[in-house]
Amino acid sequence: MVINVLAEGYMEEAVASRLIRFCNHELGTVYGRRGCIYIQEKASAFQCLATEQTAVLVLTDFRDAKASCVPEALPKYIFTKCPTPHKNFLCRFSVNELESWFLADREGLAKYLNIAVAKLPHTPENEEYPKATLVNLARKSRKKVIREGVAPPLGHKASVGPEYFNLMREFIFSHWNIENAIKIAPSLERCVCRLREIT
Repeated sequence: MVINVLAEGYMEEAVASRLIRFCNHELGTVYGRRGCIYIQEKASAFQCLATEQTAVLVLTDFRDAKASCVPEALPKYIFTKCPTPHKNFLCRFSVNELESWFLADREGLAKYLNIAVAKLPHTPENEEYPKATLVNLARKSRKKVIREGVAPPLGHKASVGPEYFNLMREFIFSHWNIENAIKIAPSLERCVCRLREIT
């Protein structure tokens, strides 16, 4: 099935693209990439793109919903404006941030960052700031390109290094083992299961 995407940002676009192909679907048109506020304002308007032949995947960080749980977050994005969205309209949240899904592939990410796998968390979705966790792990890399590309210089105002997106995109498409990641990232497992249910 063709699946269109409404993504919070360019990283979500990359992840959605990989997940859609991983679940044997075809990537359609990508919308958004304008942040969480755009998602909250526009998600329900995109539900009309969902049909029996075409699905829509909305992908954003749970942290941005500022809610205590996913059922509480969904009205902010969907239900207040569209009480009965089409069954092929999927709104999925990465808990707490998208980077928890990368951390969940402990062996793959450790190898890519060139650090010991023991340094990675066993419950990545319990990390309050998964992106910061990933960046701090990159600081310990034995590869200069990882240390200086993923992590910003100490004391710098930027939250990530200058090559963060390019390097993580490479990880997503060439190294990320989704089957391993879903074992310890429940929100990713739910997303994959929902995508696999679509026929």
